[in-house]
Amino acid sequence: MNNLDIIIEAYNCEVGDIPRIHREEGGGKARNASGVLFENFIERVCADNNLVAKKNDYKRSKEIDGLFVKNLQVDKHIYRSGFFKNALECKAYLDSCYLKRAVLDFIELHESPDVPNDVEYAIFAGQNCVSEDTLKYYLAYFKSKTNKDLNIFIVNKQKKRSASKAIYMENYSEDFQLDITEVNKFVEWLNK
Repeated sequence: MNNLDIIIEAYNCEVGDIPRIHREEGGGKARNASGVLFENFIERVCADNNLVAKKNDYKRSKEIDGLFVKNLQVDKHIYRSGFFKNALECKAYLDSCYLKRAVLDFIELHESPDVPNDVEYAIFAGQNCVSEDTLKYYLAYFKSKTNKDLNIFIVNKQKKRSASKAIYMENYSEDFQLDITEVNKFVEWLNK
């Protein structure tokens, strides 16, 4: 078994525990656990690839009329050999509000004097519930503002989100297993 298999096994164990968390600790704790499992997966994959995934790695905004903020960030800022290379949002599911917020945050990071021009941007999500038109619009909007592509990785076997088949329901835990092909694409993106 290679390291990626071990990382995937850890993810699957965490997914398997979410129904118990929901049953014993409630919906809020289960929602939090479902988000954390994706961040844990990212941190493990990064560590296995000699990358550092930072949280709360604040950057300064561009200055407008003498004003700026010092708290720009997304879920994970990924570093290779001390250099900021990738900005990543992690979501259990991607909806239009998360997509819009991520795109706007990525644009602000792209404009930041603290962020190198070669940083790549991506969203890593388990499932998708964004309409095709909305997705195309925000991808085009991001490109129009940055001249970069926004990568989106939907990594669960069941790509479309269904509220009636939630991650906390034991009957559907197989839907939340990882699509290895998509995970491999993500790892390739991290390492390019």
